[in-house]
Amino acid sequence: MKKQTSPTLLVALDAALRSLSFAALWWVLNRGNAESWTLGIPIIALATAFSFAMLSPRRWRIHPIGAMRFALYFFWKSLFSSIDVASRVMRPRMPLKPGMVRYPLRLPPCSARVVMSNAASLLPGTLGVDLQGDVLVVNALDVDAHVMEELRTLEERIGGMYGFDLARSSQQQNSTI
Repeated sequence: MKKQTSPTLLVALDAALRSLSFAALWWVLNRGNAESWTLGIPIIALATAFSFAMLSPRRWRIHPIGAMRFALYFFWKSLFSSIDVASRVMRPRMPLKPGMVRYPLRLPPCSARVVMSNAASLLPGTLGVDLQGDVLVVNALDVDAHVMEELRTLEERIGGMYGFDLARSSQQQNSTI
């Protein structure tokens, strides 16, 4: 029998996570200045209270192992993207075929789709443009490149982070707008 976590504990954990997130943001914005905390602590408390007013507490659905895998993948792809952009600057005659790609999403409708759209912008030569129902529209520098494969891999990593088991769907077609 699985033990249920009390709702009070979940709210306390959510409040702690939000407060720590706001504190980290405050620390970064103030460059670690210790004197800023006299103003920062009340602002962090207000930000946490306002965040609860705008977004009620909920159980987090992020799986730690999936999040770690996604973080490593994200780091690797960010590094690769930087190298790719630098090589395009150095070789301006690289063959490009810019256009829009429609990627059919397998993720269920939830915040994972927004993460997918934002993270797609970090792949080399792609920019998440729009979420249209079950389709993510991406602007690609080269629609002939492996954009669909990259998006499929990214979606699987995000699915793993959220605990979704995304079975590889049958051949997804690359459709351009």
